[in-house]
Amino acid sequence: MAYDEPLLTNKDRIVLRELSTDARASFTHLARAAGCSTATAAKIVDRLVQKLDIRFTLEVDMDRLGFPERHILMFRFKKKPSEDFLYDLFKTDTFAQDVYLTKGDFDMLVFAAAGSPISYIRWETDITAALSDYTPEIRPSEFVFPQLGYVPLSDDFVNFIREEIKTDKKDKQILKELNRNSRIGYREIAGLTGINEDTVRYRVFKFIKQQIVRRFTIAVQKPGYGSIVAYFFRYRFGKDTTSNAFPLMRTRYMTEAGETPLLNCYPMIAPLTGSFRSFGMAFDREKKQALYNAVKWHSALLKNEDMVERHAFVIKTLKGLLPLRNLDAAANYRFIWK
Repeated sequence: MAYDEPLLTNKDRIVLRELSTDARASFTHLARAAGCSTATAAKIVDRLVQKLDIRFTLEVDMDRLGFPERHILMFRFKKKPSEDFLYDLFKTDTFAQDVYLTKGDFDMLVFAAAGSPISYIRWETDITAALSDYTPEIRPSEFVFPQLGYVPLSDDFVNFIREEIKTDKKDKQILKELNRNSRIGYREIAGLTGINEDTVRYRVFKFIKQQIVRRFTIAVQKPGYGSIVAYFFRYRFGKDTTSNAFPLMRTRYMTEAGETPLLNCYPMIAPLTGSFRSFGMAFDREKKQALYNAVKWHSALLKNEDMVERHAFVIKTLKGLLPLRNLDAAANYRFIWK
């Protein structure tokens, strides 16, 4: 399939990467990075926001905040519930952070976070009961930690911050505004919250120092005319898995976007325990390419490990944001694979 224009120009990619790394980067900084004027940098940001439906948000440290229970749930229905029913079910749910409707091996994908195992179990039981008329098959896997990417959180996350991390009502107001728009100015936050501008500035720096906020970043909701595929893997460990397959995966994840346009454009890879061993969500311009670059090469690499895979294409974000952005993997992430 031919395209009339490239999805992103070279300057677009540079600006997108800088915003992914620091959504609060000044136009002067963006202009210097992209080799253009500040006016041009501002126009590029405006164009990217419109073209990709960019949302400026936060990447937070979920362990420090008090979300030790993190799960990715795959739902398959015998009879599909209506979109309106699902929206009403999840819209005020404080455990379900992100909900995506999908088409493929499963019908819905949910990221859920809880403060304790018992609260998570109660939530999953309640959701299962609420969906019982549709005979759901639910495959939850525990989200251990991300190797690439992050999980966007709803504004309710501020209500679950651990007590030992001293936060008050003003802190939570500021964090909510930053989660809704991490590029917002200190003066504007002050106007929305009634908090003194200098106090806002001080508290934002405190969040960074406390490592509550890991990064001011973006979420790309509408990556052009491409496709987003979500995929799960389960496999046995063979004698060559850690010595051969894992290093090859690491090498590919670390390559530049020009060499593997899928994985370093808008990646998310997360190791799991439970039903499946690993999860990923990735974007490419065509379904076939997305499927090949995200799924098929894993299948080939792990074919001797009795691999089972499940994948589906995201057709709609029902709640939350898509964890899609553009970060330099080698500069920003650590890997467990040697």
